[in-house]
Amino acid sequence: MSKYLLLIDFISDLVGHDPMAGEIARRGVLANAGAVLAKAREAGIPVGHVRVAFSAPDLPEAPARSPLFARFKGLGVLQLSSPGVDFADQVAPTEGEAVILKHQVSPFWQTALDAELEKHGVTELYLAGVSTTLAISAAVREGHDRGLAVTVIADACAAHSLAAHEAELEAFGPLCTVSRAAEIDFAA
Repeated sequence: MSKYLLLIDFISDLVGHDPMAGEIARRGVLANAGAVLAKAREAGIPVGHVRVAFSAPDLPEAPARSPLFARFKGLGVLQLSSPGVDFADQVAPTEGEAVILKHQVSPFWQTALDAELEKHGVTELYLAGVSTTLAISAAVREGHDRGLAVTVIADACAAHSLAAHEAELEAFGPLCTVSRAAEIDFAA
């Protein structure tokens, strides 16, 4: 079985503003994600980093009728080559780790993720990131439907509120395993 750690949307524009920033800080999400990342690197597990970003302030690559992305249009956020899409220091990619660009909620939709997982023969996908209710949720469902054994690292994920995060984790029930950073052992 081949394992893969996928870190989703730990970028400044998403993790640096409230209410997400408060949830991340209060629950130690970046520290937990960093600890899991260190375990993966030590065990030689391949790692991918996903970021949502667009080529212009009007988000031309976003779904045209998306109410989610409509809220960001014209604000100058989520712009390629801007500091807002830099990865948080605790989980920044190193040489040899994949960086996957997405223009949707899902890290799979029209991205290089499928090819990246296929290249490594992945059968087990470990997820950390934001938001539990959006990108992590999409990754769980799509990973499951691709036949992967999916593990969500709950304390390395966050949503806009703890209640939303916990409700989504409960909804994942039949689709994946929910674990904690301290329980992850890539060598097992």
